[in-house]
Amino acid sequence: MDEDQEQAGPVDAARARELTEQLRTAIEDVRAAVLVLARRVRAAHQARVWTVLGHPSWSAYALAEFGIGRSTAYRLLDLAAVAEAIETTVQAELGVSHAWDSTDLVLPVRAVVDLKGRTAELADLIAERLTDAYEEAGGAALPAELVGGIVAAAVAEVRARPDVPAAELEMGPVPDGITAEAWRRHVSTGRDLAAQQRAAQHRIGVLALEVSPAYVSDRQATEILARVANDIGITAEEILACRRYAISGDVRAMDGW
Repeated sequence: MDEDQEQAGPVDAARARELTEQLRTAIEDVRAAVLVLARRVRAAHQARVWTVLGHPSWSAYALAEFGIGRSTAYRLLDLAAVAEAIETTVQAELGVSHAWDSTDLVLPVRAVVDLKGRTAELADLIAERLTDAYEEAGGAALPAELVGGIVAAAVAEVRARPDVPAAELEMGPVPDGITAEAWRRHVSTGRDLAAQQRAAQHRIGVLALEVSPAYVSDRQATEILARVANDIGITAEEILACRRYAISGDVRAMDGW
């Protein structure tokens, strides 16, 4: 029997550590593969390889060559766009292009969906944080781990922000008696407060997962988390919503709070 098909059961500490290291290696392999995939998708699309090979479109090419459906084909392009925005920003700020590759950053499909259409917002935030870090370091080169941490935190923060882009919010009609500039500041303040609320809800969800991991059902989690919710002044339903938000990364989990 293959070791990956072993019967589940109790193991000793040495075996538990061995399995953990195998899992760590697998996660690192996936992380590296995602970054390689993003770059190769970008290169293939920029070269318009489907026209050379006689396919009518990118999606037709992906289906014929790889058996990938239309929606997945275009999600790959979204993935490439997000990775390119990050790489270009790091290159512009630090003069290095791959300093974040060896970090904990992962761009799963769920993250790509959340970041679609928000790459400029993400790039601006990364640039701002990198500039601050560079100044704090007195102009010294930033360690790859620090750069990666900044990028990962920026991805998480933008994902936690409200889904409505700032430009769409600012397109609303300006109320009578208020200048356009004052209304813009008002909208910006409201958006920042909403972003802070989402970030706080995500942090609560992460805390809830530390107490009640994702494999625990909602019913069981309710019993475990009721006291935690009471201690921080929210209801059991609210802490469960935060937990679902932390698991899925989807802000719709917070609907109704």
